[in-house]
Amino acid sequence: MLSIESIDAIIQQTFDETRIPGFAIAVLKGEEVVYAKGFGSINKEEGGTPVTCDTIFRIGSLGKPLTGSAIMRLVEAGKVELDIPIINYIPEFRLSDPEAARKVTLRMLLNHTAGFPDGGDMVGKRDLGALGEYVREEISQLTLMAPPGFLHSYSNHHLNLAGYVAERVTGQFFPEFMKEWLFDPLQMSRTMYDPLVAFTYSLALAHDRHPDGSLRVQHNFPENAANYPSYFAMSTVNDLATFALMHLNRGRVGQTQILSPESIEEMHSLQADRFTLSGLASGLTFFRDTYKGVQMIRHAGAISTYNSAILLVPEQKVGVITLSSQDYGWTEAHDILDQMLELPKQMPKVFAAASFQEPPVDKSQWSSYEGTYIGFLKGAAQVRMSDNELYLNLNGEERQLCYVREHFFITYDDEQEPLDHIGFIPKDGEAAPYIMVNSSACQRTTERLYQSDSSLWYKFEGDYTDNVLNFSFRVDDRGPVLIDEDTETVCVPLKDNLFYVDEFGLMEFTEEEEGMMLTFQNTWRYVRA
Repeated sequence: MLSIESIDAIIQQTFDETRIPGFAIAVLKGEEVVYAKGFGSINKEEGGTPVTCDTIFRIGSLGKPLTGSAIMRLVEAGKVELDIPIINYIPEFRLSDPEAARKVTLRMLLNHTAGFPDGGDMVGKRDLGALGEYVREEISQLTLMAPPGFLHSYSNHHLNLAGYVAERVTGQFFPEFMKEWLFDPLQMSRTMYDPLVAFTYSLALAHDRHPDGSLRVQHNFPENAANYPSYFAMSTVNDLATFALMHLNRGRVGQTQILSPESIEEMHSLQADRFTLSGLASGLTFFRDTYKGVQMIRHAGAISTYNSAILLVPEQKVGVITLSSQDYGWTEAHDILDQMLELPKQMPKVFAAASFQEPPVDKSQWSSYEGTYIGFLKGAAQVRMSDNELYLNLNGEERQLCYVREHFFITYDDEQEPLDHIGFIPKDGEAAPYIMVNSSACQRTTERLYQSDSSLWYKFEGDYTDNVLNFSFRVDDRGPVLIDEDTETVCVPLKDNLFYVDEFGLMEFTEEEEGMMLTFQNTWRYVRA
């Protein structure tokens, strides 16, 4: 069994090296928290109060499994059903496609297959009526990426809409619903949504890391009540440890059964294929994955400079939770699991190219995969067939596609390690309308890409902001460059005003009434200062 001293050593070494402002971790085994500790302080500018296991952090998308678990309690109470269209609970529910609106179910929302693009503005209204207003005015105008139930497309909109269903069937605003149906039963007294309440406790603050290496408090706190169900929750490692113990112990905490074993199993079960060698798939607000031969249930979150993660191994009743005010904790959580479960230090070679043996396969449908696809997160993917083999050009880099199983292929890097995971989504014998590129959806397009007039790029130069995050766009001898704090990324031009940026996805410039606008993934917008 991993000792407390070993955990301390794993954390302290990298924590000191990376100079993270604040961090908290909990390690679970069986029905107990075997280790929980805070590191650093809540505010590096002023020395600050030390972080403890009861310090509140923003947890970003780690709030999604909280929402999902509360909704499963509604299912058990008979107030909702997973597979009935939500228009039964929201009769006035509308989408830009009326037929699609009649097909969306809670299951599709909780497993991210309803077809919504990602989104959810960081800044919005604080009043609790904002969620209903957002569903009526924003959701109703969205164009779906794919028909409901057709493919996996991770989106904050899915969970926000599911949260509004909960509001409608309970008659409570979302934070009140979560408190009554999940937080109070689990005694999660420091899990909340309202920052004005969080500020009355010890709250870890977000910190920017400046080019000179110094850490400075981010003196703003983005707020948007419409995003409470998806990524605006706040919590502590102690509270999340209780939540995780429920999921490790088939819905039970201590002597109290919060969710039935059947509901826990449903949440952890495979719901949507994401086409990866590790078997990464969507459950109900959790992700399933195979890590070094072990079946893992997990989720992560990020908002502002906060990062969070929950890693669970239900078969062995082991789990790790991390909360941080900077990008930290993911690697350390896995290192701790490695030692607890006595796993190998190195990831096994799941599908090494050297041992690749092409299986007998019917290639007759491969020609239906050919074409150009574009995705908000992964950019431009062009597939062509030559000499009876498939090739993928992903944002200007071409590699051969190697068959894994029906509709699923991979590429290899120069060291012959698996690189890109590609899943084709066929439809009734037609040319495949979608592909999954590293678990993100891309849609077939007839647009001509890589046609860009470089002389036009200069008019997009400048600094862009949404009053929370700041970016700069410059053109130099490398070409078009996006600057995010101290990181510079050369952009791939796709059209005159459309670029692909690694880690950010599609970036588009448009002239609008407010001025020149930079938009990432057709969603997050920044105006030129």
